[in-house]
Amino acid sequence: MAMPSTFKYNSPNAIKSLTAGLLFIILMITSLGLSHYWLTHQLTSVAKQIDQKYQQRHLTAKVQMKEVQTMLQQEQETYCSDETIELLKKKLFVQNAQPVPWVRFIGENTICSAIGRWPVPAGGEIIYRDIDGNALVQADDARTFNKQQTIYASVIDGTAKVFVPVQSADAINKILAECQMCGGIKVTVNGKNWMAQNTDGNPFASIGYQSKDSDFAYTLIANESARNQLWLTIFLLLLIPTALLAGVLYLVSPQLIKFYWHRRFYCAFKNESFYLAYQPIVDTENEQTFGVETLLRWRKKDDQYWETGSYIGILEQDSVMPELTKWMIKTALSELKSLLRSNQIAKCSINISAKLIEQGQLLPYLQLLANKGYPVDQLCFELTERQPVESWQQIHEFVAGCKQLGCRIKLDDVGIGYGGGMLIQQLEFDCFKINKAFTRLLSVENNQPFLIRSYVAIAKEMGISLIAEGVETKEQAELLKNLGVHLHQGWLYSKALPASELRTYLLKH
Repeated sequence: MAMPSTFKYNSPNAIKSLTAGLLFIILMITSLGLSHYWLTHQLTSVAKQIDQKYQQRHLTAKVQMKEVQTMLQQEQETYCSDETIELLKKKLFVQNAQPVPWVRFIGENTICSAIGRWPVPAGGEIIYRDIDGNALVQADDARTFNKQQTIYASVIDGTAKVFVPVQSADAINKILAECQMCGGIKVTVNGKNWMAQNTDGNPFASIGYQSKDSDFAYTLIANESARNQLWLTIFLLLLIPTALLAGVLYLVSPQLIKFYWHRRFYCAFKNESFYLAYQPIVDTENEQTFGVETLLRWRKKDDQYWETGSYIGILEQDSVMPELTKWMIKTALSELKSLLRSNQIAKCSINISAKLIEQGQLLPYLQLLANKGYPVDQLCFELTERQPVESWQQIHEFVAGCKQLGCRIKLDDVGIGYGGGMLIQQLEFDCFKINKAFTRLLSVENNQPFLIRSYVAIAKEMGISLIAEGVETKEQAELLKNLGVHLHQGWLYSKALPASELRTYLLKH
């Protein structure tokens, strides 16, 4: 036998969890984006640095090659003699920071330089040549221990070729060694692959840089460990202030939400966006309209209205509500005055909350309206149970004051909310109103309406009337009448109507 699930869906907690999850994902994506941007910027800077160093060496090499060519022509040197080597030493060894030029005379298989003779490097290949005779040649530098990869600038005249090293793997590695984020590199020259080191890294953690002033193109691959550490650092740097800000917002959010709704309510009231609609309450024993419930409507810009349930709980807590309630009472009595005085409708119901009663403003205002000739005695106040009662004394005083003015008191949504049986026992109500949730259950197969029966019994014992709201089908209406509930309110009879449409409805019914 399957065990019943103890999981209960909690909408507010679900929304909070979803918001926290989305925020976490946004922080992750943002930190990844920032780390990628910073990484791209740094790797590009390194690529530019490598290329700038190359270009500086290339410019220097062109000057050196020109000087060597001029010297060889003046001295009429045609092969690599000891005198040639001495000339190269005297000419260039004072420039210790400069690369050593090589000279290969036409017809010889040796390289002549200021540090002696060397065999011609293997694998030499021209990878670029311009119209001035300058070229780039790739080969292994035979003078180094590991015969490292080197690119030479070269120029040729009638008797000799002059070479000067302008780029090497060693020079590039020295720059990469100072870059914590660098992991590998690939270099191409004029579209030909020249150098590749540690190129097995993540292709999404690499950048490509094509030099604007040379034929070199660089692909730098990030160090995976350093990249992950960078992302984590940025993520934590974003997470900590975000968490602090979220905590502050969480603490002040009730005040922010309250202020937001207050401004909306205040502006709506000031701009006359609120209006009243009246839903008929029908006495099914004589098929006549007994009274109406006054419903607040908030007009949208498209002439539709906001769903009342989406804001009424917040509105009842807002400081605008006392003035808005006074406006509702006065407006309803003004719009329905002739209908009330002619008894076309016996009672006009208006919702009020315990909090509003406890503020102590309503009774003096009702007395003021009565003194001005408004039919206050035909009002019926529906006490809602959306808020708990904090001062029973004030509630008792209000009920007593209403009775003196001829107003009736109705318990709205009986059995739903804070009050429950306590309100029934503490206050003298003239009517109970059955919530539409109970009415809806009448249409459910095999439903036993024992709660409605109990309210009918209580109302009968107290000698008060009973209204059922949310009546939408004839089946519901018949079941309610069979249970002894004859005052109905709902779409089966009419929706809530503006005062002008209510008059038309009363003429037809």
